[in-house]
Amino acid sequence: MSFPTFSLEKRHIAIAEIVIFSLIQFIQFPTRFLQEWKYWHHKKRKYVGFCFLYAWFGFIGLVAQIRIVGSGMVLSATTDENILIAEIILQSIGVSPLLIEASFLMLRSGQTGRTGPENSRYPKHILVTLQVFRFLVLFSIVLIVVGGSVENHACRVVGSVALVLTFAFGYGLFFFVAVAYRTILPRAGHRCVLIVLTALPFFVVRIVYMLLAQFGPSKFSSATGDGSVMVGMGLLMEILIIIILFSARAVAEPVGGEVSVDAGEARV
Repeated sequence: MSFPTFSLEKRHIAIAEIVIFSLIQFIQFPTRFLQEWKYWHHKKRKYVGFCFLYAWFGFIGLVAQIRIVGSGMVLSATTDENILIAEIILQSIGVSPLLIEASFLMLRSGQTGRTGPENSRYPKHILVTLQVFRFLVLFSIVLIVVGGSVENHACRVVGSVALVLTFAFGYGLFFFVAVAYRTILPRAGHRCVLIVLTALPFFVVRIVYMLLAQFGPSKFSSATGDGSVMVGMGLLMEILIIIILFSARAVAEPVGGEVSVDAGEARV
């Protein structure tokens, strides 16, 4: 059975995405590699290979790779239904790695100026809650992907509701941390938290677009809908979120120079 190919507008957007996200990967990979090498918060011994893997498959890098693959599918000129479904699924999961990256940045904000594992300024219950948040994001997106793959509407609904509730829970936690632990964080750590919080409105728009793409009118379809909507509510929001999260990590883990660890600097 033959299915419509992607429109010329979608192909132009796909070309732009390949260029933009290739540039993002080109910038974020060496930066993240140097950050991993300098700060290394993992329990395993530090090796160049491990730093390479953490940098290449960091969550911002993962989003960039997902978008490049999805754009390649759009440009493949295929009429296969599976390719169309795959592109829709790839578009829907882009927000989840960014949410997980935001939670890791909250973790890093408590480790600002320190190296090595298990050195967070946050109490254990906050660290565990951040882990629960990441698990819930993964659980939600798995339900969405499975529901989209097998065309199970109930699974997609449950996954989408779970993702919205998880997002609200996560950002509620982030706001709590910003207020409750302000005095124990160094200035750079607190700034990292505040920068992450500025991504909130862009996450909201991106998640709303994801929901509309799944359950709304056809104009919101990420594969066959209005290209201007896709760019404005999807692509642009992801780029802004990536810039914000990249900046937050640069503040918490600067590649050059040192970060003051005086908690008193956080008080303004």
